[in-house]
Amino acid sequence: MERSGTVDKAVRALEALREGGGSASLAELAARLRMPKATLHRLLASLAAHALVEQDGEGRYRLGVGLIRLGLGAQGLDPVARVAKPELERAARAFGETFFLVAARAGRLVVLDKAEGTGLLRAAPTVGAEVPVDVTASGRLYLAHAPELVGAPCAGPAAQRAARRGYDVNEGEWIDGLTVIAAPVLARGSLHGCIACAAAAQSLRGDRHDAAVRHTRDAAERVARALQGDSRR
Repeated sequence: MERSGTVDKAVRALEALREGGGSASLAELAARLRMPKATLHRLLASLAAHALVEQDGEGRYRLGVGLIRLGLGAQGLDPVARVAKPELERAARAFGETFFLVAARAGRLVVLDKAEGTGLLRAAPTVGAEVPVDVTASGRLYLAHAPELVGAPCAGPAAQRAARRGYDVNEGEWIDGLTVIAAPVLARGSLHGCIACAAAAQSLRGDRHDAAVRHTRDAAERVARALQGDSRR
């Protein structure tokens, strides 16, 4: 597929601002992107006209509120995210930990939504973050049920075990100290995403671990039933 050089440069500039974690001057961005300052300045001016970037009082660039509008709009239009949102919030209130919706989009696993728990800990990752396939519970469930959606050829033994028991657990394999339990959202014979519960490893031991599995699987089943038009939620 033919790609637009201008669009690629714009996306690279936005990603550079996101990865920088704050603001950046024109010179800093140009050096990071290896792009002429004049070219980058014109690009940033176009992005600023649509509120996709902003400048502070010192002329430094940062991500703009227009991206929030676009992101929330895309999230609200996604059928799985729309159905899953109240279930994530319900599970987070009931169990007190953070719950995520992870789904494959454009060949990648991404966090589509999250509901924070009631405790002080705020579990990573953030909404929009890409989730690695090979070292996460959600990734192994995708390898088991829909490897083609994440560009994988087939399921290995770990993914097959996850499919048999109906959920999977990732204990610090991706983010050190974080345990994630994920369950598949299976509706009409297809995988639509995964509901995941994330918490500090020490808080998910024994009975607490079993309860996390139960809450996660229940939430995934309620989302699946809603997608199938079943009102028993």
